[in-house]
Amino acid sequence: MTHELVITQHVPAPPPQVYAAWLTPEGLSRWWWVTIGDTTYTVDGRVGGDYLVQSVAAGIGVRGTFRALREPDLIELTWVWLDGETAGPEELVRVDLAEQDGGTLVTITHHVAEADGVESYRQGWQHVLGNLERLYA
Repeated sequence: MTHELVITQHVPAPPPQVYAAWLTPEGLSRWWWVTIGDTTYTVDGRVGGDYLVQSVAAGIGVRGTFRALREPDLIELTWVWLDGETAGPEELVRVDLAEQDGGTLVTITHHVAEADGVESYRQGWQHVLGNLERLYA
């Protein structure tokens, strides 16, 4: 059984621009973990393509595979949290992008494997989505 976490954030940019920010190393590096200096980004932004975001210094990362892409409104990916050398369970994340008030409403639906992970993921998503919003503010 998974625990559904839903987070929303309005971003003052059109859906195609927000969509593109998820699918390249350059795009993610502008907003994901911008305060962690050694973060590396590897992104193959196509269905079946893998991604890896990792900070060796912080001892954290996330990796997965893009399962569905529908420009400009849907990104679905697998999610495996990396804590040092330990990989967590594979989870599913859906990113819905909807035009709203001259920008984009980003809705993250994260199917979290363990109940005790929900709050830390909530904080993490709020942080990176806040970075995404500030990128275009």
